[in-house]
Amino acid sequence: MPKIPSATREELEAGRGYEALFVPALFEPWTKHLVNGAGIVEGCDVLDVACGSGVLARHAFEEAGKSGRVVGVDPAPGMIAAANEVQPGIEWMLGRAEELPFEDGTFDCVVSQFGMMFFQDRDKAATEMHRVLKPGGRVAVAVWNSIEHNPAYRDIIAVLDEQVGTEAGDALRLPYTLGDAGQVTMSLSAGGFEDVACETRTEQAGFPGSRTMVEAELRGWLPLFGINLSEEKIADVLQKSDGKLSKYATPSGEAVFPTSAHIITARRQH
Repeated sequence: MPKIPSATREELEAGRGYEALFVPALFEPWTKHLVNGAGIVEGCDVLDVACGSGVLARHAFEEAGKSGRVVGVDPAPGMIAAANEVQPGIEWMLGRAEELPFEDGTFDCVVSQFGMMFFQDRDKAATEMHRVLKPGGRVAVAVWNSIEHNPAYRDIIAVLDEQVGTEAGDALRLPYTLGDAGQVTMSLSAGGFEDVACETRTEQAGFPGSRTMVEAELRGWLPLFGINLSEEKIADVLQKSDGKLSKYATPSGEAVFPTSAHIITARRQH
């Protein structure tokens, strides 16, 4: 098992915040699509690229079982450290999608959930994912649909623009920049994959309340971009968010809304 890289206190806290605030509310419902799309079953060797705090790798770990192997790779030390706190049985490694630290033909399945939007070179990353797959292996990638198809996040961006600044709003626009899934399918095809297919799906996100929708961004997302707010500022932003976001609250007080994303699958030729 590789040694877990050290993370600063701020990096670890950001990773923990991401895990606590985003994973159960937003990301966990999507993992089944990647697990199924990649064909992960008992005994598979699986690589999760841009694993974040590890929710997809954990689900892959359940399916691959004791006879399989799951590795999570992410460039952020805080994410890797937070992931290891939750599930130390998975191999967690620092690494970039464009330079995967593995031999050719190592894995049966490669997955990446909501990470491709942040790759510096998507074509190089696709080539690397193809390289580390065994012949006949499968890849499954999830990217968010455009912001027009995720109106709740369009409203959160408006709150950040108004109350924090456009730098904060831009940090949240970034995940929705691959709304045209054709950019992903082209990268996978250029990387050598065959049978490239795309399906657009909808899942429900659920936060404890409408203010938590914004708090997740303030505490779990913006710090990843070096935007750290005081407790007083956070409280002020949350109070002022009610005007735009209270409409997502259910009678029980929870905030529930649909999210839209593309699931792209492909195969390495035998």
